[in-house]
Amino acid sequence: MKTNLRFLLLFFLGFAPIVSSAQTEKPKFQYSIGGGVSVDRSNKLWGLNMTNEVNYRLGKRTSLNAGISFYQSLGNLENKEVFPGQKSMDQSSGIFITPMLKYDILQRDSGFKLAFAAGPSLQLGGQSILFDYDYTDPENPDSFILHNKYQRIGLMMELEAEWKTKNPNIRNAASISAYGADNDFPLFINVNYKLRFNFGKK
Repeated sequence: MKTNLRFLLLFFLGFAPIVSSAQTEKPKFQYSIGGGVSVDRSNKLWGLNMTNEVNYRLGKRTSLNAGISFYQSLGNLENKEVFPGQKSMDQSSGIFITPMLKYDILQRDSGFKLAFAAGPSLQLGGQSILFDYDYTDPENPDSFILHNKYQRIGLMMELEAEWKTKNPNIRNAASISAYGADNDFPLFINVNYKLRFNFGKK
């Protein structure tokens, strides 16, 4: 994971200025807001996320994307064994701050685009997981809650489809992304819908 992060940082520093100076098109900004469903794979939880992004176009196919998203779990993916009358208290949440380099793999005259993006992502968040010491005595449950807080840098990768709407300054987008850290990938999987607004000169 550390090797991947070093490679991405070097790629940003070395490749982005070259692309920017090699293109004659004027830059264009886009702002996106969206949300969707997330899966916390390590804790087998599911939840919702909200995302905000600003995109700066470098060239015909390349752009820089800066995003911030918030995730909150809502429930377990599987039925978890707890003592009678004892509800599962598992939960996880986090804020992800993510700069990414984005490349349009596919561009159609209809306005459809398929893009791949990757970059380092800072996760600020935590988790609370219920553990039971003893399953043999339901009359005297013995359990504890494990709390973990995270401030870690990982890798975010995203595949996104984008298409036109009737308004030339508004576009639709749908994406699937994955985040990993600490030599574990993916830790989180996100499926999102986004509404994208164009502004700035083309």
